[in-house]
Amino acid sequence: MNDIVEQFEITFNQIHQHLKELNAFPKNDNFVELLQRSKLKHSVIRVHFDQLKQYAKLRNAIVHERISGDYYIATPHEDVVKALQRIKRTLDQPPEALEFATRSVLYFKEDTALSHVMEAFDQHGISQFPIYTKERAFSGLLTNDGIVRWLSQNHKNGRIALEDVCASDVLPVEKDRSVEFLKASATVFDLEERFERSLNENRKLKAVILTESGSPDDLPVGIVTTWDLIKVDRRESDED
Repeated sequence: MNDIVEQFEITFNQIHQHLKELNAFPKNDNFVELLQRSKLKHSVIRVHFDQLKQYAKLRNAIVHERISGDYYIATPHEDVVKALQRIKRTLDQPPEALEFATRSVLYFKEDTALSHVMEAFDQHGISQFPIYTKERAFSGLLTNDGIVRWLSQNHKNGRIALEDVCASDVLPVEKDRSVEFLKASATVFDLEERFERSLNENRKLKAVILTESGSPDDLPVGIVTTWDLIKVDRRESDED
């Protein structure tokens, strides 16, 4: 077999295997079908979708339209093989979720005064903070929307007393603040899978908190929101 064709086919088949894994080995393992499914869930595939779809056409021409022996109706250019190999290497070693997370994570304890948390919102321009118990167990995600909701429910004659109000007093008004946890070493595929699953379950995932062990009982080393996922697409596009 022509060396350049062999390199192309081997790399293409390895990418096909990755697509099967990303889709839990469905019965229909047609390359383009898997590509379409993966595009909806994973940034790496989304960025390279059109490119891989064209490579699939080339692969079909090589496999099904061979004229004779090592004479093919189409032969990939060396640059095409190199581009395919770059995509394959990205799938072999996808970026870590931590690369796209906000670090370092600001967090507070349940007994932190609400006035102090509000100052942090204003000072750092962050819209949400994880809250922990004294034993360092995750208690909930406190958001600026939640604080506004609590203030609207607790004013008297236009005045609000904050002297004795703590973060834990506000957490009960937080609505649908779904949070999940991942190991800091998890890949961007693991991260995107969490958000995709929550979407399929009609459950709004507000954030994924990254800890060393993936346990809620560990302090956060990074936090990823839906806004941070935009950075995934942008980086992949810049590297393409």
